[in-house]
Amino acid sequence: MELKVNIKKRLHQFTLEANIETDAPMALLGASGSGKSMTLKCIAGIEKPDEGVIILNGRTLFDSEKNINLSPQKRNVGYLFQNYALFPNMTVKQNIQVASKKSAEETENLISNFYLSGLENKYPREISGGQQQRTALARIIASEPEAILLDEPFSAIDSYMRWKLEMTVSDIINDFGGLTVMVTHDRNEAYRNCRRICIINDGKIEVMLNGDEFMHQSKTVGAARISGCKNIYGFVKTNEDRQIFVPELNIYLSTDRNADENQKYVGLRAHYFSTDGLENRIDCEVERVIGDVFSTIIMLKPISAESKDSLIRFETDKEKAAGLNKGDKMSVYIDSKDILLLE
Repeated sequence: MELKVNIKKRLHQFTLEANIETDAPMALLGASGSGKSMTLKCIAGIEKPDEGVIILNGRTLFDSEKNINLSPQKRNVGYLFQNYALFPNMTVKQNIQVASKKSAEETENLISNFYLSGLENKYPREISGGQQQRTALARIIASEPEAILLDEPFSAIDSYMRWKLEMTVSDIINDFGGLTVMVTHDRNEAYRNCRRICIINDGKIEVMLNGDEFMHQSKTVGAARISGCKNIYGFVKTNEDRQIFVPELNIYLSTDRNADENQKYVGLRAHYFSTDGLENRIDCEVERVIGDVFSTIIMLKPISAESKDSLIRFETDKEKAAGLNKGDKMSVYIDSKDILLLE
């Protein structure tokens, strides 16, 4: 199964330019308003692009030049609406059965798998938002589509049920014979469930990565930010081989390769720093210590930095941070291989 999308659509803030090719479960990751949901709606046929093509498994869903624009009903694509779009006059079971291609026994299994047992005869108004969302997901699976489009599939669900449902959906994605595209703000959710991660920023596709590349080899500022990198600064190249200068921090860093002409920013992941090492020692003063649930966040001001606002975020385990206070001096290190050179 393969999805090819090459479309343009003029929006109020920008022109969406989605150019995607994938044959594996894919996450569409980006900030709010970046064009993620609009891309899904164009694939589903709910919105019409201004130009371009959309091809699913060799079947043309949209082609502006050939005047092809299949209706949503003919695309055989399951789309999870953000408002779930359940029929208000139908029960949970009826909503699942209405488009079902599955047997009665398979439908009962779906109801159980999506934790809806005991709610079969209730109407949408009688159940919670999370239960409505699970009903909508079960209905999509029951229709046996060629592709499943999930727009923030776990957003309305409490953390405990979210994890249980995510495991169910993950199994469905793995067993599903078609293609899955998931829109999410959650980098961990994307990493766990999708083999391809597509970064979209202001309507432009920045990069397509696999999970490990996304976390360890981010190539752009947008990808690094979305993957959770908290320390991003501009840099300039020096005359030394594999060395950069970071003006904001007033420090030099050794890198494992020379920066190319398109790379203007450096990313330093907060959990890549250590308190002992051989490379890139940065002498700092503790500006703030923040207790998090399972770790400690330490805001550090490099002693060489001229501005008090030039800070580095360092995350470590609680034991290593015990006893640290504002004003304490400490040094941190980061390996050259862990430094991200970004476009």
